[in-house]
Amino acid sequence: MSASLSPAALRAKERPSPLTTGHITVAGIERVTPGVQRITFAGEDLARLPDEEPGEIITLIWPEDGADRPELPVNGWRFAPDAPDQHWRNYTVRDYVADGPDGPLLTVDFVLHGDHGRCSRWATGAQPGEVLGFAGPRIHFYGEPTADWTLLVGDETGLPSIAATLDRLPPGHPTLVFVEIADAGERQEMASEADLVLEWVTRDGEPAGRSRRLEEAVRAASFPRGTAKVWVAGESLAVRGLREHLRDERGLAIGPQQAIGYWKHRDTPDDVEEA
Repeated sequence: MSASLSPAALRAKERPSPLTTGHITVAGIERVTPGVQRITFAGEDLARLPDEEPGEIITLIWPEDGADRPELPVNGWRFAPDAPDQHWRNYTVRDYVADGPDGPLLTVDFVLHGDHGRCSRWATGAQPGEVLGFAGPRIHFYGEPTADWTLLVGDETGLPSIAATLDRLPPGHPTLVFVEIADAGERQEMASEADLVLEWVTRDGEPAGRSRRLEEAVRAASFPRGTAKVWVAGESLAVRGLREHLRDERGLAIGPQQAIGYWKHRDTPDDVEEA
């Protein structure tokens, strides 16, 4: 076991994945901002999901063209030899209700990119009653109960996890949040009982994945004293720059840090890791 991993991180690594699979049905659709479509899924298979940490990652599976429902993996992540070639992608669990009056519900926020990207096109035109599959989930944020304060940093792709984490932080817990968005119209309501300082960083025309405004905002910030729980997610090269700043220049402890490349810009070098 790596000495740099905290007990919480080790527990997250030890949990098997996927824990469960199943089918879900589109139950609700809401345009949260011009660039975010929120879709709520229902289905009894969701009752098997764990609810250990905020912002867990779920794999959504779309049926092949012409099919009403997708086939599911039958042995871990393996599909049957004759399974069709289906599209799948990982998304953040924005919210999960295990025992609501309408049964278990799963909420996912989709970042829209116009006509670019299959998932974006599907989310834009999604209809109630459509059936998808799921597999997972896996932990992408692990809490650190002994942390004195929390730092959350991300772009639009990390925003669902940041929002889900804010829902669960302890009352009064000192928390700094930096979120990069395209423009002011992409701001969302962010409620938390934590002692929250939130800064929205707008690109205002700069391309996603190439603006340095998010890193500049973090560099300019004053941090509280004590041990920090750090979670950073977004474009892989931007995440690497933030991780190096926080680790090497700020001297924040490595154990409670998570820095995750959620996506890669087409110009990002191949040696930059993506989750």
